[in-house]
Amino acid sequence: MRKYIITVLFVLLLAGAAGVFFSPADTASIEAENREPAAMPELNSDTVVSGEFASGFDSYVNDNIGLRGRLMELSDTIRSCFGFTPQLVGKVISTTSDIGTGETLDSSLMLIDSKIMEMFSDKPEVESSYAEALNNIADTLPEGVDMYSMLVPTQLEFEEPLYSNAQDSQKECIDSINEQLSGRIKPVDVYSKLGEESGYLYFKTDHHWTMDGAYCGYEAFMESAGGEAVSKDDFERREKDDFYGTLYLKARAQLDDPEMDTLAYYDVEENGDFDIVMRAEYEDGSSLEYGENSGVFNYEKDDYLFFFGGDQPLIEITNNDLPDGKTVIVIKDSYANALVPWLINSYGRVVMIDPRSFEGSLSEEIERYDADEVAVVNYVFTTTFTDYCGLLNGLID
Repeated sequence: MRKYIITVLFVLLLAGAAGVFFSPADTASIEAENREPAAMPELNSDTVVSGEFASGFDSYVNDNIGLRGRLMELSDTIRSCFGFTPQLVGKVISTTSDIGTGETLDSSLMLIDSKIMEMFSDKPEVESSYAEALNNIADTLPEGVDMYSMLVPTQLEFEEPLYSNAQDSQKECIDSINEQLSGRIKPVDVYSKLGEESGYLYFKTDHHWTMDGAYCGYEAFMESAGGEAVSKDDFERREKDDFYGTLYLKARAQLDDPEMDTLAYYDVEENGDFDIVMRAEYEDGSSLEYGENSGVFNYEKDDYLFFFGGDQPLIEITNNDLPDGKTVIVIKDSYANALVPWLINSYGRVVMIDPRSFEGSLSEEIERYDADEVAVVNYVFTTTFTDYCGLLNGLID
């Protein structure tokens, strides 16, 4: 009888797993993470030996199963039950993090009052790979094209030392990478700007900075580039409905009465004349243009997707009020989405390229737009993902 029960349970487990695997993919959970689902990796001897196929196939399965969102919620709930509250330090819970590259890392979140913050764990070997990737890009730039690197720290770095010291130093990571950059690249010191300011610079339940925080990055960038930043006072500050961010989805089991975030923005479109075109490039050489009716802000979104509707392979924004202005190509993660609405006020054209989904050639885009500058803008956690370093190199392969 006991063997029969075990057999039945085993069969039911297999049937349940098969049902989840063959159910339609839960694409809504991927969209909520502001990224594209992982694709089936190429199967050949090189990818098998290197382990690339196994890793890629695992990501493909994880992204293409049914009930993915509910299974992740259950997993995070179980993980959060093992959270601990060190003496004098906010509650820390275990979770996982990814930046849309297919690679997933174990990570931790710190909960202080109403804020949920990622805890940084440095990876020196990956930091060196990140710096090397930027140097490789710099080596391919035409003479006369300036290059900048901006690494943005996160909220926990600016909390009281009691809390910020519970993680690895983001400043040491940023300084280490800047020291490894070639003389062709100018580091942008956004760290100091953020440390000097106060206010609503980061969301409480999301890992991104706000448009006020991004203004600090804009000021730091214009100082490095030798330009003049526009004043925030030139634009009307507005607010949209409350929302819960991506970190809330991971930590909500540990939150009794979480506060909602407020999406505050400065209406740069009100007096500006911008044209926006989005484009995807494919490996076969074809391309697709879309989003001609898009704006800097997507008013149908109430969260960070409000900025440009989220990440796209390539977004070209033209400022018709500055026809003789410079062109800058921004190689970016999602942190740049709140920065570019400021940046476009000082440039004739800003072109955003997201290496996680862009399959074209950086050299071709520099030639296409006759670019004056290239800026790599990422938040500091990208320097811990090996996959992202590979994608940066892929822009010049």
